[in-house]
Amino acid sequence: MTTLAQYDPNLLEKLGLTVEQAQELEAQGISLEQYAETMQDAAQLEENAEILPVRYRIVAQAAAFQNEATGEIIQKLRVRVPFFHTSRVLFAPQNEGESAPPLCTSHDGKLGRYVADDGLISYRKCQGCPFDQFGSDPNGGRGKACKTVRRIYLLEENSQVPAILGLPPSSHRAWDQFVSALRFRGQLVSSYEIELSLETKRNGAFVWSQLQPPKIIRELSPAEKFRVVSIGKELEARHKTITMGIEDYLQVNVENSNGATAEETAQGETAGHTA
Repeated sequence: MTTLAQYDPNLLEKLGLTVEQAQELEAQGISLEQYAETMQDAAQLEENAEILPVRYRIVAQAAAFQNEATGEIIQKLRVRVPFFHTSRVLFAPQNEGESAPPLCTSHDGKLGRYVADDGLISYRKCQGCPFDQFGSDPNGGRGKACKTVRRIYLLEENSQVPAILGLPPSSHRAWDQFVSALRFRGQLVSSYEIELSLETKRNGAFVWSQLQPPKIIRELSPAEKFRVVSIGKELEARHKTITMGIEDYLQVNVENSNGATAEETAQGETAGHTA
């Protein structure tokens, strides 16, 4: 194993590594050059910030997450986040029990792929799109016809396959502020194990759950960071092939006498926050 004298102290300082951590990387077959390159890739991934992942949904009245594969209800998720991005999806008005592909999808939240009634495909900018305006929901209410989702990929302890959690508009602020605070300090979300939890919100007859500010549990070791970011690179290359569906943003909603849902009320509360 490389000795203390053989390490470049300037390189260790630049990478934020101790000698012991550098030796751990070396013992696992990871050179400092590989580690530096991977961490640089991590920064690029998160600036642009989808294996067939399991999905978690938010159970609106329980302040909990549900694993759609197992049905398990979980109050708190302790995870690592290899990749996340903004998506948008637009569906035509549907009857109960009806299932149809989306009219328009955007995997980066900036450019949408729209399919007209005659099957003609066109591309349109999301910014300024009339379907992205409050009050445009064809089912009525104050919501938007086009749904904006923060799609987050989660790695749980000892899991080799990431899960997907789609955050609806009411939870965007907590996530965005958490990411922004880390980036402001020059840190990466993928460098930490974090805890995700929900809180119940009420507004008259409306009840819904939204994300609380994520908590940092611990900083990952260099070897753990390397693995998480490597998975993130694979996800970034494949995320556009993972279908956007109604399950990406649907929650258990409660209607009031005006026909508005809890999620629409939450959207109204966050209307001043850029999606």
